[in-house]
Amino acid sequence: MTSLQKAKQAVISYRKAIPSDHPTLLELMRELVAELGASASTPEILDRLDGDIVTALKSQRCQFFLALDGEQPAGLSRADILDSDPIFRLRKSTLCGYVDQMYVRDEFRHQGVGQQLLGHCEDWFRSEGIEYSLLHASVAAVGFYARANYKPNREMFKRL
Repeated sequence: MTSLQKAKQAVISYRKAIPSDHPTLLELMRELVAELGASASTPEILDRLDGDIVTALKSQRCQFFLALDGEQPAGLSRADILDSDPIFRLRKSTLCGYVDQMYVRDEFRHQGVGQQLLGHCEDWFRSEGIEYSLLHASVAAVGFYARANYKPNREMFKRL
């Protein structure tokens, strides 16, 4: 990276989302859905986003994190505490963290923003006594999660 590129890099701040961040979360989530590509379920997903965000912001078992360049949103992550997951059914604790909806706007990628957002999810899980976290990665994000030491656990298959 050149010194000019370093000088242009944004100074990003991170924080937990609050109810008044709802419009920002909705905007970023719509961008994420668009980036993942249209499918038959895309219209239904877009219709449900608003209510899902409202519910998540009220939940004690969910936390959104925002990355901000001043007032400009750079990205988001969502962390959910799952009461049980079949993968953990034989362990002493069936609680697990689920990292969901990680998204960084294109102009802020490759600057450590995603790493920081993921770290905030993991820190929150630890503070809640969660020992394990899971996630599903898009094909484009597999390398990112591998560099963050996430390991494939099982192959998941989906039938449409």
